[in-house]
Amino acid sequence: MEILEYMDVILQWQAIIKETKGVVRECEQDIMDTIGSKPIKIITGFRRSGKSFLMQRIAANCINEKIYPVENIFYLNFEEYKLSSIDRPEKVDALLQMFKTEVSKSGRKLLIFDEIQKVHHWDQLIRTIYERERDVDIFITGSNSALLSSELGSNLAGRFISFFILPFSFKEVLIYKGFNIKSSIDFIKQKQEIIAIFHDYVKFGGLPETFTIKSEKAKYSYLEGILSKVVLDDIIGRFNVRQTDIIKQLLSYLLSGTGNLVSNKRIVNFIKHEKGDVKQQTIKIYIDYILQTFALFDINKFDWKQSQIFSGKKKYYAVDTGISNLYCDYLRNYSNQLENIIFLKLLHDDFDIFYGTLQNGKEIDFITKKRNVYAKYQVTKTLHAGNYTRELSPFTFSDQYSGDNFILTMDETEEELTFKECKIIRRSIIKWLLDLG
Repeated sequence: MEILEYMDVILQWQAIIKETKGVVRECEQDIMDTIGSKPIKIITGFRRSGKSFLMQRIAANCINEKIYPVENIFYLNFEEYKLSSIDRPEKVDALLQMFKTEVSKSGRKLLIFDEIQKVHHWDQLIRTIYERERDVDIFITGSNSALLSSELGSNLAGRFISFFILPFSFKEVLIYKGFNIKSSIDFIKQKQEIIAIFHDYVKFGGLPETFTIKSEKAKYSYLEGILSKVVLDDIIGRFNVRQTDIIKQLLSYLLSGTGNLVSNKRIVNFIKHEKGDVKQQTIKIYIDYILQTFALFDINKFDWKQSQIFSGKKKYYAVDTGISNLYCDYLRNYSNQLENIIFLKLLHDDFDIFYGTLQNGKEIDFITKKRNVYAKYQVTKTLHAGNYTRELSPFTFSDQYSGDNFILTMDETEEELTFKECKIIRRSIIKWLLDLG
């Protein structure tokens, strides 16, 4: 394609962006608040979690709020087939210069480079634009941690603000489906519908395009396609991995056991049993590759007696419960999926997250920290006489980092409990996810 033909792509996107509406994401205002600032804005997250549409909404907001005229919005999505040959810095820069002279008006411009990792040496390109252009807002998005990793060297260090985009939270799912739950009264009025939607959320997750798919079979087929893309492009392609069967087996093992406490040795033994001899260092490297796709997250043990983090045994959580349900029985694994959803909410709320193992061998599902304020969380499907002592006794371990204690369940009961002189707040999982007091 000639450079002028690429301009048609930009004009088409300007027309699309101008009409963009849709669900307001919870992070949207935080991103809007950075408009007009000098730093590069980096938007990362798992594939198909809504980064591109979010960028289109941000651009549409800028038009509607008269921050930028539509003519001054430069949007390139490098996964679009028409831009497949625009894969080098000089080509992108030539297109930008053509845009400035032939399309845009005078004044500040909004530059959005979607899935920028498709461009070779993209960090050098963005650094050049950042240093040269005085009157622009620069946004870049990508589906793996390369945008934030040491691979950048010093090119963008100290020059960016980063935002991490998760799949839809349960609150965002309800907004998408037309619910406006602002109070406990709103919740009570529509409780049965909300509970039904929640069970679907646990089963199929929060990747936005699954909401438009009706059949269960088609939903899981869609999710399988995303995960295949992650394995092929973000792991095998990016890192030139040859042992593809081991990567797939490892991903299956970790996604099917979310919330379980595992060591590298245990993982290696499992892979050896399934696939033959494999080195522990290889597994460690492959786990790191998987984590860089954002398909999984790991948390470490926190010993708050010494205020230290230990990296021995870890717990792994999926970016989306629909993804992990590809590898496990949904009903049999329901409690683990509830724990996974709590993890995602804590991650969404910017907590540092750990698990705890006490001196008596008991485990605390989550210990969180934010600005030196600590809290402990236990997650269980229901609290009853049979598990009451088991679920509450970990909270009795008292020290200076204790903070608030929460037991989160699917029960409707919400109350403050006292167990062996320890105060514990009992919350409904659904209401807690919706930030309802």
